[in-house]
Amino acid sequence: MDFKHDVQGQKIFTMVEGGEAHILYRRGQDNSYDLYSTEVPPEARGKNVADQLVREALKLAKSEKAQVIATCPYVKKWFEKHPEEKAILKHQ
Repeated sequence: MDFKHDVQGQKIFTMVEGGEAHILYRRGQDNSYDLYSTEVPPEARGKNVADQLVREALKLAKSEKAQVIATCPYVKKWFEKHPEEKAILKHQ
């Protein structure tokens, strides 16, 4: 899957069956990424697209030594399933 990062649009996205799949974020002044929305077209659901979007967002945050805020319900559940990644979460 070919992921692109739209800095101005504050999203990571890829084209999949049915259109664009993306994860949206807000960049915080405290060097954080608030991951607040993950969307995958119905035709591409169940194919690990959302999982890969979260992993791409984490790669970006790690490359900038930033922390992540999991506002999106999918991202919250993702961290519950992947406790090994919780160190990057910002404690609020």
